[in-house]
Amino acid sequence: MKKLLDIIITVCVLGAAVALCLTAGPQVPKLLAGPEPLAPGETFCQAEGKYISYEAAYPVASYEEEYYSGDPDRVRTRGYVVYDEQRREFIYVTVSAEDGKGLGDLMWNLKLMAQLRESKDMSPVLVEGVPEPMWEAEKEHVLAALEDSEILSLYEDYGDPQETQGYYDAYFGDSYGKTLAAMGQELAQGRQQADWYIIRDGRINGYAVHEIWICLLAAVLSLLIFAVRLIGMFTGGRSEAGRRTGDYADKSEELLEAQREWVEEWCDFSLNRVRRMAYLTAFGCVALFTAIGLLVNPTLQQTLVFHLPLGLLLGEAAAALLWIAQKGQSKPDKIMKKLKKNLEKNLPSPTEREDAAEDILSAGAEWRFREKVKDAMLQGTVGSRYWVSFLWNGMVTVVDSRRLGEIETVTISGQVRSGKVRISYRSYGVRFYYGSAGPKKNCDASMGFQLQDTLGDFMILVRKRVGDSIRISSSDE
Repeated sequence: MKKLLDIIITVCVLGAAVALCLTAGPQVPKLLAGPEPLAPGETFCQAEGKYISYEAAYPVASYEEEYYSGDPDRVRTRGYVVYDEQRREFIYVTVSAEDGKGLGDLMWNLKLMAQLRESKDMSPVLVEGVPEPMWEAEKEHVLAALEDSEILSLYEDYGDPQETQGYYDAYFGDSYGKTLAAMGQELAQGRQQADWYIIRDGRINGYAVHEIWICLLAAVLSLLIFAVRLIGMFTGGRSEAGRRTGDYADKSEELLEAQREWVEEWCDFSLNRVRRMAYLTAFGCVALFTAIGLLVNPTLQQTLVFHLPLGLLLGEAAAALLWIAQKGQSKPDKIMKKLKKNLEKNLPSPTEREDAAEDILSAGAEWRFREKVKDAMLQGTVGSRYWVSFLWNGMVTVVDSRRLGEIETVTISGQVRSGKVRISYRSYGVRFYYGSAGPKKNCDASMGFQLQDTLGDFMILVRKRVGDSIRISSSDE
């Protein structure tokens, strides 16, 4: 079942990568190459399909292209009808309401008198996008916006300059006025434009630049995860070459090697748990961002090219980080090295270490205790003299029962605050005191458990070993 699930997830990751590549792929070369300035003499028809940058200098009309869903008072996208002086035709550009302030200010300045324009910023506004032929419905909106244009009403029919010299000087006395006057005269003479083109600022073939980047990054990450998973499926078998099965140099080495089986079991358990968390994180992010996209976007395309890839990108990134973090901790050899180091720290004398290892190894399976919960695991043995506990994090506790004066079991409970919520906790421990002078301020060794049953099993084994020769007490904290 696990193998089948891994295959299904791997195929799904590949499918997501392919779908994103098909979505963003055709636009990526244009995006990476960057926009090319519209060359002098090049018409919009000749530039059709190219990713260009265009300087809009004469916006003469505007139209509210799109509103935020559920809020008719907030404009999301605004369109501007721009007159091109060189090509003597109009081009329609759309920009977001936040980015359209420059065109709005420029259009306002074009309605001012020539003398007032001298103190205004009349710099053209740079627009980046792909010229596309306009649909008939879009043309109707543009023509309606031109009919309502205040600028056209000022410049379309100004009369004879000799008879209206003051009006002419007031509005047509600079280069902007002359250009607009020429535009108005052509319109007054009935000149009509045959081909209309639209440039959507910040979009390439209908996709916003940030949407292409999101799709591209999500596709690259998905392909990388697919490659890693594919390699893992073929090389995921555990190698047994490094495991010792014959004679050992000493008993302590044999004791440590005897722990490898449960260490590997713990590593597999931890990785499987994190694997499930990673799957839930990735799917959860995709579902959450897709739902958000469906709620806030008026069209399904915007959800498919932005929110869904964004959820996939964030979900896969979070899942990969979870996996990498746990993978670094769930290495049997790494834990085995820690166990060896801490065993030597507890028993620095080689002779004592050998005696302890021999005593523990000679104890049968009936003297072993074990605890496994979702975030911890331990295994130990109550030998005839030495009692040992090995933990999942490499910690080791060794107790010499011949030196014991008292054993104290303790229940530790309390509460911790997590945000506005208080969480109760309870754990169990055993404290060992050497000597016969009674409990000291600090114990000489201790073992901790998360389950009361594990503590009970351990104490049953202890009582079998020591009987009534050692005082056993209990307390709560």
